[in-house]
Amino acid sequence: MKISRSRFYKPWILFATILAIFAILTIFYIVVTKYLMWKSKEIQENFLDSTPKYSSDVGIVSMIKDPKNIDTWLEKHRTLGIKHFYIRLEETPDLEEYLESQPDVTVKVGKSTGVNEYDEIQTRQNKWVNQAFELAKLDGNNVQWLIHIDSDEILKGDLKKVQDLPEDVRTFWIQNIEAKFDKIPGKEDNCFNASKFAKCGTKDSGCVSYANGKSGGRVSSDVSCFGPHRMKSEIETNESVKLDDLEVEHYESCDFNIYKQKFKNLSVQDKETKIPFSYYNESIKAAKDDDDDKLQEIYKKYRVNA
Repeated sequence: MKISRSRFYKPWILFATILAIFAILTIFYIVVTKYLMWKSKEIQENFLDSTPKYSSDVGIVSMIKDPKNIDTWLEKHRTLGIKHFYIRLEETPDLEEYLESQPDVTVKVGKSTGVNEYDEIQTRQNKWVNQAFELAKLDGNNVQWLIHIDSDEILKGDLKKVQDLPEDVRTFWIQNIEAKFDKIPGKEDNCFNASKFAKCGTKDSGCVSYANGKSGGRVSSDVSCFGPHRMKSEIETNESVKLDDLEVEHYESCDFNIYKQKFKNLSVQDKETKIPFSYYNESIKAAKDDDDDKLQEIYKKYRVNA
């Protein structure tokens, strides 16, 4: 009796089909397993990255007005280990409720003078930093050091170096670096992204704003603010220590609209103000003339990475 070819091959075809399905399922299992292992590792790393390295006794004091990406600013510093924030919030009512809801933020609402702001901002900063020192002594947050920075600045480095300073060191300062951008940043861009940093404090660094760093001081009755860039102590015998293990990333005018508004505000003057930065003087003049094309030209010249 003859067996048809189809009947002869049918069991083999069935076997090959089952084998193929098994191979596909095995490959699918391996791929999915590897993906889940990779994803699990990524989630774990992200979690670890967003968790403070340790709990420091260092706080930040800042005076801010209409900041961009304040949530990013807070989280980056929490991840670094900052214990508490002392913030003077000026003319930004939309942020009041948000900041007041943060358990590690002390907020004081204030306002600007609206005229001669280049000098007046520094006067208010001095007063606020000294008020923050007094608050930190009494509020029970156990903040032992305060660092003064702005809302367009990010601290980078190791806060343990601050805590390890000997008792006779009362103040310190940190060098700043200045962000440069690939293009003129707009509203949709995060403030804290940069293509390059200019190393301020070096010859021909390309920094167009300040280059003398920012500072910190012990929460103690002998320490007070000495301008926007330094602290002073009544009992410190040596010069303020420079901490090389920390630096300040300065994202000056990280949005063109912020830049334009900033210099419009600075252009309101009823007296002559001496400003030592060409970038500031050129921007103030263009803002006073309400010349958007000139402002874009100045921004590209000084802020965009060539």
